[in-house]
Amino acid sequence: MDKRDERAGLEAEIGRLKSEIETAKQRGRDLEETRKAMLFLLEDTNEGTALLAKAKKDWEAAFDSISDMLFIHDREMRIIRCNRAYKEAAGLPFKEIIGRPYYEVFPKMEGPFLACTKTIKLQGKQEEEEIVTLPSLNKTYKVKFFSIQEEGENSFVHVIEDITVEKMAEEALKASEDKYRHLFENLNDAAFLADLNGWIIETNKKGEELFGRPRAEIIGMHQSGFHPPDKEEEYRRRFAEHVKRGREADFDGEMVRNDGTVIPVTISGSKVNIGGKELMLGIFRDITEKKKAEEKIKEEMDLNKHLLMIANATAHTTDIDRLMAQVAGCLRSIMRCDISLSYICDRENKTLQPSQGAGLTQNMVPFFRVEAIDLKTPFVKKAFESKGPVAENLGPEPAGLSEKFGAYAAGVKPTPNPGVFKWVDGLKTVVVIPLIGKEDFLGLLACLYTGAERYSGGFSQRDREVMDGISFQVSTALDEARLYKESIDSAMELSRKVETIQTMHEIDTAILSTIQPQEILEIATRMVAKIVFCERATVALIDAERGGFTYAAGFGPAILKKGSFIPFGDTSATDVVKTGRPQYAANTKELKNLLPLEADFLKEGFVSHIRVPLVVKSEVIGILNIGAKRPSAFTPEDLNILEKLASQIGVALENSRLLSDLEGLFFGIVKTLSEAIDAKSPWTGGHSERVTKISMQIGRELGLKEEELKRLELSGLLHDIGKLGTYESILDKPGKLTEDEVGIIKLHPKKGADILSPIRQMRDIIPAIKHHHECFDGTGYPEGIKGEDIPLMARILTVADTVDAMGADRPYRKGRPMDEIIVELKRCSGTQFDPKMVDAFLRTIG
Repeated sequence: MDKRDERAGLEAEIGRLKSEIETAKQRGRDLEETRKAMLFLLEDTNEGTALLAKAKKDWEAAFDSISDMLFIHDREMRIIRCNRAYKEAAGLPFKEIIGRPYYEVFPKMEGPFLACTKTIKLQGKQEEEEIVTLPSLNKTYKVKFFSIQEEGENSFVHVIEDITVEKMAEEALKASEDKYRHLFENLNDAAFLADLNGWIIETNKKGEELFGRPRAEIIGMHQSGFHPPDKEEEYRRRFAEHVKRGREADFDGEMVRNDGTVIPVTISGSKVNIGGKELMLGIFRDITEKKKAEEKIKEEMDLNKHLLMIANATAHTTDIDRLMAQVAGCLRSIMRCDISLSYICDRENKTLQPSQGAGLTQNMVPFFRVEAIDLKTPFVKKAFESKGPVAENLGPEPAGLSEKFGAYAAGVKPTPNPGVFKWVDGLKTVVVIPLIGKEDFLGLLACLYTGAERYSGGFSQRDREVMDGISFQVSTALDEARLYKESIDSAMELSRKVETIQTMHEIDTAILSTIQPQEILEIATRMVAKIVFCERATVALIDAERGGFTYAAGFGPAILKKGSFIPFGDTSATDVVKTGRPQYAANTKELKNLLPLEADFLKEGFVSHIRVPLVVKSEVIGILNIGAKRPSAFTPEDLNILEKLASQIGVALENSRLLSDLEGLFFGIVKTLSEAIDAKSPWTGGHSERVTKISMQIGRELGLKEEELKRLELSGLLHDIGKLGTYESILDKPGKLTEDEVGIIKLHPKKGADILSPIRQMRDIIPAIKHHHECFDGTGYPEGIKGEDIPLMARILTVADTVDAMGADRPYRKGRPMDEIIVELKRCSGTQFDPKMVDAFLRTIG
């Protein structure tokens, strides 16, 4: 029993020991896990410490790099930390700054900032700000304060920003605004300030006076209310443009006063900044007196211009119809009448025959042309008897008329509309100006006024002087024209008469069938022999710069070659230029002191000649000459024919010049557009012109006609017009293009065709532009056509475009030399290029 008990006790002890051993083992394992965790924790702690050290270092670096002065102090105002900017401002090392009250360091003051004291006293957590000016330093600072909690205690951060410059700017701005307001108030013109929507917020005293309203009424109005109601939208639009652009050129407009009076003004608008707010300043200057003066000057200038035109016509015109047409047109402007008429005196029939008119409607012309005026007509007799202008008012007699009429109309009562002018509806006044020669009456000028009576109070001294001057000039010119014509007719009585309508028509058709000046002159001189018998017919053009004539076209003279130059002093033809009149010589053998050219012609046997001026726009540009080897070879009819022919040549030359100018303008616009296309990239400057030059060389080598070459030139200049829709970033890209970018580039031929398609005159060149990137083997774009299906001009452009592209520098490569370009052209001949075009190009470069 004892042994069993002992055994059981031992077993129990053994079980207990086993349990303790297991417990110990578990505790060992737990200790191992704890050891490992402690190691990991220690590693984390070391990393955290390093990060904290780095963060501290970064914070200190950031703190020190702040440009504004920065320091931290405790409740006793002692500096705990400061940055480099504060140290430099204080002029002390850090060790002498830390621990001292900041107001003893910088800025030096008797005590701390007020806002700082307030923040500490109230334990404020919000940011406080104070502006401090230190006269001793001549500085102004903005100081910001806020508190932070550091290690359980509050510290206080100060940021000091130097705002001296800003403060001075503010003060200067305020002074500027005060000065601006003073100037605004004392401007000599009306001034208005408006917001950007057009509402008036201020005006000056002149604005009140001009607008006729007190300032209180003006402020709050919209700017469009200043102007006539029917033009409000126009002025709203102009105001919006001023706002958008900031400044617009001065323009003349109108302003409506409070009483409804419309005042002409010059308006100047500009954007201004006042107190940081953008406003529109409008300056309105009353130009009523200026307008009146301008109108008066304009009237005087217009009067003088037309008087000068009459003087010029009377001095240089021997054709009576042309003279009277010029006079009638000018007279209408001078007298401001509705219709002006001219009549020539027919002494045999004792009538005034209609000559020329201005202001006539189409329905009036037949009546005017067939209706002569009897010299016994009362107002005609009155004008010729008084030898001065007469005003005839028609209709009922107005009260007090006889007292109102001037010297020329005194005692004359209104008369019913005279029968000669029954065809003019509403005729109220007729003013007649007699034309009187040295021996007899020459004609009459009539001014007709409808709608209202004129000159009922007689003529002013100015009126009489003007009309007397016109009468004298025109009368003198008519006298001279008549005498000159009679002398020419007498000198040519023995000449033969040859003129037919059919031949003149043939000449007209021939010279008007071309636009080339040289062809016009050659045709005219060759054809003149058909209607005027002559052995010599030439055209000499004036060379004003060299002071003479150039033999331009014709036949006959052996001593002159085409292009020969004859100085003005070597020929009597210079008189034709000076006078603008034809010149006739019946027999130069009878003349003495012949000038060199006429002497040379006489040696060749030419003894008679007619010279007629070629006139374009009232300017003599040359002379049509015909000569014969017999005396008195020409008749008055010959002179008449030559004058008509000269007139037709002048018209043809003017038409030629206008067409040439138009073509030049067209090509100028195209070249400008071409330069605009090339200007999209600095790498393509001059590309279109170079392509055009190469294309024209190829075209001429292929024997293209002139019209085809013109179309080719246009095609070359505009071949890249589609690039107007291509982004510059793609054109200037230095590297390889992406697929999308290549796709955009490939659109430009079709875009070019689309741009030009609405223009009818460009339709012939559209195929060349659309297909200049097609390849001969069909691999090109935009349609992949090949061979001779590609338009000829497009095939030419392909070669020219490639030659210039390979030779030019690009952002991604340098240009190639010509020998490399030739190798490439030959390699791609038959694939990319038409072999014929390549061969033609190679021939052009030798």
